[in-house]
Amino acid sequence: MDNLNAYFGLLTEPFSKELPAKNLFITAQLKTLFERLTTLLKRRGMALITGEVGSGKSTAIRAFAERLDKKQIDFIYVADPTVGMRGIWRTISGGLALQAAYFKWQMMSEIKAAIEKNYHDYGKTTVVVIDEAQLLKLSELEELRLFTNYRIDSHSPLTLILLAQPEFSRQIRLKALEAFTQRLVFRMHLTGLTEKEAHAYVKHQLDVAGRTDTLFTDDVVTEIFQQAKGVPRIINTLCYECLMQTYLTQKNIVDMPTLEKVMIEYDGL
Repeated sequence: MDNLNAYFGLLTEPFSKELPAKNLFITAQLKTLFERLTTLLKRRGMALITGEVGSGKSTAIRAFAERLDKKQIDFIYVADPTVGMRGIWRTISGGLALQAAYFKWQMMSEIKAAIEKNYHDYGKTTVVVIDEAQLLKLSELEELRLFTNYRIDSHSPLTLILLAQPEFSRQIRLKALEAFTQRLVFRMHLTGLTEKEAHAYVKHQLDVAGRTDTLFTDDVVTEIFQQAKGVPRIINTLCYECLMQTYLTQKNIVDMPTLEKVMIEYDGL
C-alpha cells in the first residue's frame, strides 16, 4: 500500500471506502437526495431509499449525517436488522443514552418517552436509520409502523429512514403492508453514476488522494463505467486494481491493456 502510494505520488489511499464524508463526490442524484432528506426532517415521518449493492446508500446517509447539527438531531444508525426487533430497540436505546430494559415493551416505552422529552425539552428530532431493511420480517415492519404511529401529527419528533436493496420495493407492495407504504413520506432509488459523473468521480478520488494530473486514460474510465454499470463500489474496486497492476508492471498511466488484465483476473467484475 505505502509503496503504491509512493510510486504514484499519492498522499492517501485512493478509491477507499474509508473516504471521509466531507470528501464525498456529490452527484446530481445525491444533491436531490440531501434536499429531500432535509425536507423530511422538517416534515418528519418515514422514508425509503433503495439501490443496488454498492450504489452508495450507506455512504450517502453517513455524509448527510455529518451535515446535521448534533444539538438539533439525535442520529441513530442500525447497521444489521437481523439482530431482531429486540436488538434494534436495544441499539436505539443506546443511541439515546438509555440503559436498555430487559423486556421489549419496557424498552419501547422508554424510547418513546425519551424521544418526546428530547423534542419538547430540547427541540431535538430523533432520526433512526435502518440499513439492509430488505432483511426485516413483515412482522418487524409492522412493529416499526405501529411504533412511529404513536405521534402522527405535524409535531412528531421521530424520523425513520429505511435503506434497502431494490427487491424491498416489491416486498412492500404486498397488501399486508399497505398501511406501511401509506406512511412513507417519500421514496427514492439510487441508480449510480452517469458516464460523465464517472469521469469526474475518478478525477475527484485522485485529487483527494493528492494526484491532480491524468492517471487513467479516458477510454479506460469509460470502459470501467460500462463494466461497473455506474455502481461506485465496483468503480472503486476496478480503479484500485488497475492502479495496483500499473504499479506492478512499472507503468506511468492506466491504459486499456492494464484494465483488460484486471478484468480477466476478476472474471469480468
